[in-house]
Amino acid sequence: MTNIPVLPWFYHPHALESGCRVQMDADEARHASGARRLRVEQVVCLFDGRGTVAEGRIAVIGDRGRVVEVEIDAVRCVDPAAPALHLASALPKGDRQAVLLDMATQLGVASFTPLLCEHGVAMPGGHAVGRWRRICVEACKQSRRAQVPEIRPAASVADLMQTAQAPVWLAHVGGESPAVLFDSADPPPVVTILIGPEGGFTFEEVAQAQSAGAIVVGLGDGILRIETAAVSLLAWARLAGSG
Repeated sequence: MTNIPVLPWFYHPHALESGCRVQMDADEARHASGARRLRVEQVVCLFDGRGTVAEGRIAVIGDRGRVVEVEIDAVRCVDPAAPALHLASALPKGDRQAVLLDMATQLGVASFTPLLCEHGVAMPGGHAVGRWRRICVEACKQSRRAQVPEIRPAASVADLMQTAQAPVWLAHVGGESPAVLFDSADPPPVVTILIGPEGGFTFEEVAQAQSAGAIVVGLGDGILRIETAAVSLLAWARLAGSG
């Protein structure tokens, strides 16, 4: 079976094996029995966030819906979306961070790195990584993505370019159209995308990235919001890469 069935999806970051019975974590159990109003014998999908997806039937709902056990019937592995998209982005303000991560996850981004830029106005908070991961998990459940994106430590442009996998696209006014940089017949296995703050990358940041091999990519004449620019490039790379 290659297609993921349209069934209720729940996150279970523990071992998933055919023939076993597993207990959902408390939050997922409440969601299944409360918001989704599922009942015993209904078929669900569990995913571990690392590519394993299990189909099974609800065997037990107890303790006023706080305990849900699933009998696993079948397990399969789902390959990550190709090419692997790695997003390094300056942080937008407030709730727009959730919008950015939600949409990027739906597009199958493999990892997210908060990008520290001179013109950046938002910084990761103390509990940001946990909150971002929850956003990514919920987006995976909605979009049936089997891999939860990796949240990487914040990095500057210079630091990121030391480890970034090529090709690296840096979004900046006046750059090349992505249409001339991507051969859909032979897409690269990895694309790294850099998105700056709404004040833009500095001349020095652009020069640092270019000297390390980054390609400056334009998205038209307008100045886009961070999340708009990120999703535009991610969507373009995803659709072009799918052939």
